Amino acid sequence: MRFLPVSIDTFEKKILILGGGYLALSALKSVLDTEAEIYMIADSFTTDIIKKSDESNGKIKLKEHILEKDFKFMGFDYVLIATEDFELNEALEKRANSRNMIYQRFDIFSKSLMSINKSIERGPLTFSLNSSRLNPTITDIIFEDLKKFSEKYNLEKLNILSEIRSELVRKNSQNIDEIIRKLYESETINLSTFLEEMPQYKIEDLESSEDLINHIISGEEIKVEKESTLEEEQIIKKNLDDAKNFSRDKDLSNSDLNLESFHDLDKFKK
Repeated sequence: MRFLPVSIDTFEKKILILGGGYLALSALKSVLDTEAEIYMIADSFTTDIIKKSDESNGKIKLKEHILEKDFKFMGFDYVLIATEDFELNEALEKRANSRNMIYQRFDIFSKSLMSINKSIERGPLTFSLNSSRLNPTITDIIFEDLKKFSEKYNLEKLNILSEIRSELVRKNSQNIDEIIRKLYESETINLSTFLEEMPQYKIEDLESSEDLINHIISGEEIKVEKESTLEEEQIIKKNLDDAKNFSRDKDLSNSDLNLESFHDLDKFKK
């Protein structure tokens, strides 16, 4: 596997697309949903590119400039080389490569340092397809299948399971992955109840999590030990008692302190 499928941050990044024709439009579509600013340079642009720029609220910036083999470009995080001229692309690639820029060339596979996947984002999930070695028609067919596959997942359920996992980590529970895998089989409504009730109980392992979910589903008697809880007033009283026990003035009460005399500070004159 030459290209490792990883996710890179595009927030506040700058992407340069060199070209304004069909290949450049393909390059633009591949990064259109990112959070980066997109700059395109070419001697002219297709109407589709101009339309997308007009509708982008300033995200896509176009500059008409004749691209030549010695064209210099710098200050961008990622570069997409996509002119319709093979020899020009070759020269632009050499410049990007010599300056260790992260780039992709769109006319041939070449020595590109990255390969942008065709992706679908659904809530916390991202599904992607690396199509660099397939023809566009086959890629589109497979991508449509991938879209249908992604729709089978219940996003509400996944979000609840993520919150449950965070609570399990907070509780320092064991077998967290096994617990989540087992809970995944439960209905979303039961998982929602599980999330609401779990802070009250010591969910320390798979057995205790199964005990709670079975109680929610079928009303079985729950055996899981409850977390120790004290009402706020009890906690305050306990803290005061502890402080009093450690104080050298253990026998001193609030009445002895005569705190009322400090309520009206205006009576103290210079």
